[in-house]
Amino acid sequence: MPILKTDEITNNLTHKKAPSHSEGAINKVLPFATTKKYVKGSFQPLLGDYVRNITQIKPKKQKTSSLDALGVDPLVYSIEKSINPEGQLQHELENFLQYYLYGEKENIKLIHPYIYNYLQGSDSDNLFRKVAKCASDVLVKNDQRIANIFKDTKTEDVLSELIIGALNSSTTDDNHPAEKGYQCKLGFLNKLYCEDLIYISRHHEYFIKSLPTLTHFYFFTYICQLMLKFERFDKGDYTTSTPLYYALDWEGVISKRRKAASDMDGFKRIKQKAPLLFPHIHTMSQLSTFHGNTENSFFVYPELIEYFSDSGKEQEYLDDVNDWIKQYRQIFGERVTPKEQAGDLRTAIGLLFESIKEGMNEGARIGYGNSIEHFGSEFLRTRGSSGTILMLNHEMLLLLTAVSVKDKRIPINQLFSEYEKRGVALDRHSKKVVLETLDNLNFIDKKSDSGDAQYVKPIL
Repeated sequence: MPILKTDEITNNLTHKKAPSHSEGAINKVLPFATTKKYVKGSFQPLLGDYVRNITQIKPKKQKTSSLDALGVDPLVYSIEKSINPEGQLQHELENFLQYYLYGEKENIKLIHPYIYNYLQGSDSDNLFRKVAKCASDVLVKNDQRIANIFKDTKTEDVLSELIIGALNSSTTDDNHPAEKGYQCKLGFLNKLYCEDLIYISRHHEYFIKSLPTLTHFYFFTYICQLMLKFERFDKGDYTTSTPLYYALDWEGVISKRRKAASDMDGFKRIKQKAPLLFPHIHTMSQLSTFHGNTENSFFVYPELIEYFSDSGKEQEYLDDVNDWIKQYRQIFGERVTPKEQAGDLRTAIGLLFESIKEGMNEGARIGYGNSIEHFGSEFLRTRGSSGTILMLNHEMLLLLTAVSVKDKRIPINQLFSEYEKRGVALDRHSKKVVLETLDNLNFIDKKSDSGDAQYVKPIL
């Protein structure tokens, strides 16, 4: 019996009138679409869905009532009931609570981490929900320490206690079928994110302010790092970050000679390779569709090589892949060039990738790849002839420094190493600016004139 499920893969590609690419039952690793652009901007609109994916708290949908016609918000009414004011005091309390909870906005103010569970979701935008689901799956991976941050209802004042109590009473116990999840392939980023999030959660106001930026940055880094690993095929190292150079947005002119503006070290490398992301996803999905993969796991290239070399079935699997490359061309026609028989699995994987790249619609490849730039727009700037560059603003630099240093001072060189663990490499020009910026803010502890003897103090 063949190892590769070629009948299943064929059905995935041909179940529509015209052949089209589908990942089938294999676990997804990214949420993007080929035609719809991800809306540029912050992660803020996704936070409600993101946190609910982590906590599994399901707020009840508010029912329309006569109170709505009178202009009284259901949450305000619920808090009022627990206080039971009378006369003019009731009207004044309503006005106070309405402004305190919402201000001039529709969404409730974030005065406590528990409130993230009740932020409005993205019911009308399926792509937003998918992005929020993917981010929670790959960054948190059911880590109960993170869930507990957003489930904790402890408060430090009576008003917050009343608000949390009113929200808690609007939670439903309905169990809906769990949405199909996304598979994390970069465990080191998941571990770093959880450690960093737990650390800033101890600083209440900073946590509320920084959660969307930290989460957005980590998920963008996750996407970029996946792309960098995929392009290396079986040589990709999934245990550590591949350096991507950033600049600082107050540095002024960034010359083409800077690493942040180079084709090999900066975002241009991602941008050039982005149209290949979609064929990489489908190459690995097809190769992962084999007998024995009972969990429908998404195997990356090095895992496939290791799995079949260890199992003693590499030759049998290689024969199946060679046969599948021929069948794939029969499905997608002459635009897929004939390929010679591969003599080893590494070569066969490369030939299948080339076949899928040829078989795919170019517009679909470009559209899917463009999702990276759309999602990461907050961390990208265009600098004239130098093109699109990865940039850190003051807020992001201080956040990155805070989570890198945490509670104990560290040598400046260690700080830059911590940045790199999180996907941020800096050239000597940017390092100098970072040092000057932190020194001006009194975060540098100088023990001597030697650069190695300079320490970075905790930010928080």
